[in-house]
Amino acid sequence: MKTSKLLSLSTALLFTLNSHADEDKTQLDDTIVTASRYEQSQNDIIPSVTVIDREDILNLQANSIVDLLVLQQGIDVARSGGNGTQTSVFMRGTNSNHALVLIDGVRASSSFTGSFAWENLPVSQIERVEIVRGTRVSYYGSDAIGGVINIITRKQDNMYIRYTGGSFDSHDFDIGYGNSTDKGQYSIVIGSQKTDGFSATNANNAFSYNPDNDGYENLSLNLNGSLNMANGKINFNYLETKSDIDFDSFYEVGNSDSSQRVIKLAWQGQILNGWNTEVALSHNKNSLTTKVFSNGFNSDRNTFDILLNKRIDTNHIGLGVSYRQENSELQNKLVTALNYSNSRNNLGIFANWQGSFANNIFSVSGRYDDNNVYGADTSADVSWAYKFSNSSLVNLSVGSAFHAPSLNELFSPYVNFQSFEGNPDLKPEESLNYEIAYKLPINESHSIAFNAFYYKIDNLIDYQGSTFKPVNVNKSTIKGLEVNYNLTVDDLKININATHQDANNDQTDTPLLRRPDNKINFSVDKFYNKFSIGSSVRYASKNYDFGTELDGYTVIDLRAAYKLDDNWRMALKVENATDKEYQVINGYNTSPAAGYLTIEWNQ
Repeated sequence: MKTSKLLSLSTALLFTLNSHADEDKTQLDDTIVTASRYEQSQNDIIPSVTVIDREDILNLQANSIVDLLVLQQGIDVARSGGNGTQTSVFMRGTNSNHALVLIDGVRASSSFTGSFAWENLPVSQIERVEIVRGTRVSYYGSDAIGGVINIITRKQDNMYIRYTGGSFDSHDFDIGYGNSTDKGQYSIVIGSQKTDGFSATNANNAFSYNPDNDGYENLSLNLNGSLNMANGKINFNYLETKSDIDFDSFYEVGNSDSSQRVIKLAWQGQILNGWNTEVALSHNKNSLTTKVFSNGFNSDRNTFDILLNKRIDTNHIGLGVSYRQENSELQNKLVTALNYSNSRNNLGIFANWQGSFANNIFSVSGRYDDNNVYGADTSADVSWAYKFSNSSLVNLSVGSAFHAPSLNELFSPYVNFQSFEGNPDLKPEESLNYEIAYKLPINESHSIAFNAFYYKIDNLIDYQGSTFKPVNVNKSTIKGLEVNYNLTVDDLKININATHQDANNDQTDTPLLRRPDNKINFSVDKFYNKFSIGSSVRYASKNYDFGTELDGYTVIDLRAAYKLDDNWRMALKVENATDKEYQVINGYNTSPAAGYLTIEWNQ
């Protein structure tokens, strides 16, 4: 990878900061903001939610966000090789672009492809992940059919240094510093990842098989700050990553340079007789350059949001306006006819209400979106829940949703099979979702939850004819059941979750690809005074890929950690301890047995 100004600038900034920080560590309380776009206690949230905090990330010794998501119910992950290779995330059997991805509340997918580059998000920059399952389009607009994944970046209040090294000549390094006072907070985290990797492809991949190792490098910078004012608070978030990715192509080894940037500036305060208000400007940019194909893809999105919410007795009301402008371009140095540049804008207006009466909880939300390219859409969600005397809860929900076509699907020029033909007449994909759930807190140590869901999705985009022109023809039906059990007793933590789903293409009466019918995850950790030991076991049944059936698999990970003193910690992880050979994408390898050692110092 070329020498980056990002790392040198970040390092200089870090070491010019004061080397002392407040000893008190800010604790996240038991709230979540992603479900309704305002802060709520998890006990008041009707849909299925999971929160992965920094403690969980450290305990799992995650090398990538994939290590976190594969252990969650209702989520399937398909990665075409090791770290840095293209990654798709499927929520509740829906398509990979049917999960809305947010970074600090900012929509982060590429407006060019409609997908998010999971592979280029370093786990070292993640403080917390909030997962909300089920349709949330009436809150956020396009894409949130399967659910929402909100990635909240690191906010340090001390100094730390961490290094992880291990298999495939992997070296990960990150360093951070932050401080908090009555006037506000600031933090900076910089990270570097490098690995020689393993061969992404195998002999099943007749198109691009090459047995060489496929390496990956990533540099990242995360800045966060806030300023307390007499009439409110100003927040600033900045995340930038730059990646260098090796891949196998059909005629030579390929390499891509990728970058993504997310910036948010927001004011929070109260106006209009006690309405909690956020006014936010945000920007995100994605780019990918591949020299082998002489291609450069660039997209950016600018968003302006006004959010208001207010609690009145047992009622909570939320209102919002969102304006979004998206731009996308393709540049090809060899075939200039492929070059294009297009944009679109979207205005969304939404409202939601949640109220409690006796043991009943009702929630209603609605949204209107007007897009200058494909027209207007409306979406709505209605939920009812009942709390029993033992604090268990049953709920019923129904919601409508849509997914907008990407700018590439709308406007891509067709030139001699070097691209598919765009279709400016494409309409959004549409969905209707039903859900019934039961949550049972057995006691303070045990809890279990059941969620059954049903999706009917119409106008799915399919690629047809010799030009692979996208058209709205497909339909799919998805139904499933999720079960999640948690046990925390003294220093023992156990999580068991399972997913059964039937995701079907109604046009061909065949299963949707890369989504196994059955999945079970088991994680156990035992904590002692300074030592911890744990394991995660993942099982997935057979699933289908293009033209073939892939075998099911069971993967076992082992981990241990030891706290040397108040500042130093060491951790050891063994991935795929039994060296299981398996595929989630036909023709692409998964990691063999691998080991990693982490050394961390905290102030």
